[in-house]
Amino acid sequence: MTTRIFFRNVVRGILSLVLIAGLVSCEDDNNNKNPNNDTLYKDILNNYVETTVVPTYKKLAEASLVMRSTTRELKNNPTATTMKAAADAWMAARIEWELSEAFLFGPVGEHALNIDAHIDSWPLELNDILQSINSGANITGKEAWLLEPEVIGFHVTEYLLYREGKARPVEDLIAKPAEFNYLVAATDALVWDCVLAYAAWIGESNLPSDMKSVFRENQDIVNHLEENPDFKNFSQTLKNGAGIYKGNISSALGEIAGGAAEIAGEVGATKIASPYEGQKVEDVESWYSWHSLDDYTNNILSIKNAYLGGLNDNSRTSVSFSTYVARVNPTLDKQIKEKIEDCLVKIAAIGTGGKSFYEVVKTQTNKAQVEAAVDACSELESAFKTAQSIIE
Repeated sequence: MTTRIFFRNVVRGILSLVLIAGLVSCEDDNNNKNPNNDTLYKDILNNYVETTVVPTYKKLAEASLVMRSTTRELKNNPTATTMKAAADAWMAARIEWELSEAFLFGPVGEHALNIDAHIDSWPLELNDILQSINSGANITGKEAWLLEPEVIGFHVTEYLLYREGKARPVEDLIAKPAEFNYLVAATDALVWDCVLAYAAWIGESNLPSDMKSVFRENQDIVNHLEENPDFKNFSQTLKNGAGIYKGNISSALGEIAGGAAEIAGEVGATKIASPYEGQKVEDVESWYSWHSLDDYTNNILSIKNAYLGGLNDNSRTSVSFSTYVARVNPTLDKQIKEKIEDCLVKIAAIGTGGKSFYEVVKTQTNKAQVEAAVDACSELESAFKTAQSIIE
């Protein structure tokens, strides 16, 4: 079990207890419930799904297809140019994945399709990866998808494409044909997971034809979704508080706060504090590409998008989870907005002096900035737990 998975297990357990308590309270107070809340909740969930969640997974799936095409071009025509194109395409897909981390529940969660662990487990088990590469010279994408999470996913493909924050010298990869083949296979596995996440949220029948063809390439992917019917077309389930929510629309709304609290806590405690305090550069996420601080920033932006709606400040929605919090506790709404911005500023400050987080951990510098960012994330996590507790 990776550090990341363990942390999420603990947090999800805590949040589940909070949610269960909330459900009991809702049942007890059902006769006093304001029926107008259901209409507002559904409006919020509809906007959340249609303007934030689904578009983010759509962009992730699209970016993964570009990543696959550039990786295949690299294999067929290995040059410095195609190597950089493949690395850049990995980065574009990575950004979209990190922008989805405020909603790692439902289909991508560990109690569903477990896409999160499959796509983004870390720290890397480098010895296991090298063993897989060396023993699987002719591995296929379908075979790669069946491997343990620690030897596939974003961080394995990152390791094969990057060195010290830059695209890896193509000559280095040419000299190792087994790594070249593994890169192609692992990329296929990653693409299927990205498309699977999108398919699970919108329903396979709603996929565009090119993505549907990719989804159908691997029968194991198709079977995986078929074997988890509760997470098929999950958009409708969440928007209506149906399926696993058993008609309790307030528990569906609580997912927004729970998902935001979880990733805020993870960014601070696991992604930043743990490697710094342990002085372990190998535990830094995305350290081959030196993209760690951007990852963490994008995680906080995913929280901002989940809370305010839309994909960025130019596409905010008129109704969002912030709308509800502002109605019930305007002070808390103001605090959450301020704490989101505070996290963004303080995470950026970790790189003071032009350092990557890898370098900060390695040299044990910028301690004050690291601690300030960790505290800011913890405060944001607490604010969202409070927000979850006020849902009626």
